[in-house]
Formats: sequence, structure tokens, C-alpha cells
Amino acid sequence: MAYPGAVDDLRACIELRPPGRRPVFALGLEFDMKLAGLNHEEQRTDVDKAVGGIIGAVRRFDYDWGMVFPDDYIEFEPLGLKMHHPADGPAMAAEYLPLTRDTLRRFRPPDAARDLRLPLHLEMIRRLKAALGDTICVAGRIAAPFSAGALVYGIDKWLIAMLDEPDLVRDNVAYFIDHQIAFGRAQIEAGADLLWLGDCVAGSCFIGHDHYAEFAFEPAARVVEAMNRAGGLTIYHSAETSLPHLKQQAQLPSCAVNVGEGARIAGIRPSLGARKCLTGNFDPKFLRDAAPAQVAAATEEMIRENLPGGDYLFNTGEGIMSTTPTENVEAMMRAARAAVSGIF
Repeated sequence: MAYPGAVDDLRACIELRPPGRRPVFALGLEFDMKLAGLNHEEQRTDVDKAVGGIIGAVRRFDYDWGMVFPDDYIEFEPLGLKMHHPADGPAMAAEYLPLTRDTLRRFRPPDAARDLRLPLHLEMIRRLKAALGDTICVAGRIAAPFSAGALVYGIDKWLIAMLDEPDLVRDNVAYFIDHQIAFGRAQIEAGADLLWLGDCVAGSCFIGHDHYAEFAFEPAARVVEAMNRAGGLTIYHSAETSLPHLKQQAQLPSCAVNVGEGARIAGIRPSLGARKCLTGNFDPKFLRDAAPAQVAAATEEMIRENLPGGDYLFNTGEGIMSTTPTENVEAMMRAARAAVSGIF
């Protein structure tokens, strides 16, 4: 069961101190909501149903967090994006904004109390905190500044501009630092203990580590530092497995780094050059396709391989697919809880 002190234990892990008990996470997201019988529209706009689905998943699977993450566009719609909101699918941009200085000049910081779906997002966080208190880590989400540009302008246009108009990209990133800090602080004030800082467009699938260092690292670090000053915790996520990228991410201020599937954390850690709390790495495709006994064995193996170093939190590398058998998620979480308790 979720337990009092989960937030303090997560903070200890991120700060590289021994926790009283080691939290266990999984990126349930769409899987949890499907299990609750909710469509995407209800996840986005029905506070009671969305929060009920999160609470139900926490109780059923023994997650040590509850994450409010309807989609990636909540804080960007107020900038003027034309959106598509299908009832049976995630919100997405129907038309990206033109990547021009005129567009940038029109941007204003979000008013989280009034703008479109921002108040709904904050209310979900408040309700979740009121219901479960400090027995779980209440998690919100923001996009890191570099990936924010891709969400607003489109990935192709954004990456081409990084090469052709680097000053325009830098000026946009500077704006998105303040934009994302404002939305992150609003979530912490509403009760979020943790911010999931997504930066997938800064991953090695899109840019090299030299461009990461030039355009993405410092903006992400600025946001992490601001969340730390506001009293919040951060997990940085770019689904990364590339060692050059991960070596730079290990230099981020006090936060955890979620590692993508496909690389062994135990093999990566000695080459990072710095101690860092690492999370993730469990493969959601394996979770979907394997038998429950195989899932349990792989979970135990991953934890036993990584926990002796101390700086590890169990999590999936990416979100659990909605087609994943429920018994597999149950097997993973039971095995994770047992393994963590057995080692520490």
C-alpha cells in the first residue's frame, strides 16, 4: 500500500541519501485510465473521473505516485495552437504555429487559474493531494524548454530552424524557460510534489549530444533549479539510452533521470562521471508481451542488478501500453515491491 513518507523517501533518493523505504513507480498513464473505463476526453476534462482513475490505479497496483498527465499540450493551447481533441485519442495540434519572431512577440506567460484547461489540471492535482496526502508522490508534468518548441511549432520545423536560424530557436527557448517555470510553480502550489520534465525531442533519436549541450541542457537545468527552489522534485525524461547524452544529463541539478529501455543501467552508470539517481529502463513492450512469471523475474533481476549502487528507483522506461494484460502489471509491481523490501 502507499505509505506516509513517500515524498520524503523520494527526496532522499534524488539527493543521494539513504531513504527509509525505496518508492516504486510505473508509468501507468493510458493503461490506468483504460482500466478505469475512461476515454481520452474524460481524462482531459472530467476532474472527478480522472482523479478517481488515478486513485484506483494507486490502490490496485501499489504505485508510490499518482501522475496527472492528460496530454502534452495543456500549457501550450493558450499560446494560440489550433487543437484536435478526439474523444478516443490524445489531444494533438491540428495546426502548428508559424516559427517567426512575430509569433514569439505575441507569447504571454500562462495564467494557470484561467487559461483553457490549465485550471482543470490544477484541480486534479488538488483533489489527488487532498485524497492521498503524503502517502504518495503527487506528480504533475511540464515539457522541457527545448521540446516545448517542437510541440508548438512541429518537430521538423523546429529542428531545421535549430540549424538554419539558431538565434530564433534560442530566443524561443529563453521564453519557454519562463513559461514552463510558471506552469511548474502553479502545479507545486496546487499540491504537486514532483514534476515530470519531458524532453524527448532533445533525445539522441532527434539531436546529437553537441546540439543537446548547445540548445537543451542549460534550459532544462534552469527549470530543474526553479522547481527545486519552489520546493518541488523533478524527474527528467528523454527516453535516453545514449551514453553521451546521459553523461550530460547526469550533470543536471538535483533531480532523477529516467532512462529509456534497451540499455542496462548497471552498464551505463560507471561511465556517467557523476552520481545520479536513475529511474526507469523497464521495457513496456516486454511488459505487454511476456508471461507474468517472466515479467516478475525480469523485474527482480533489474532491481537486484541496480539497487546495490543505491541510486536507483524502479520505473518503466516509457508508458505502459493500454493493451498490456492487467496480470502482467500486477506481477511487475508485486515483484518490484518484494525485491526492494528484500534488498533494503
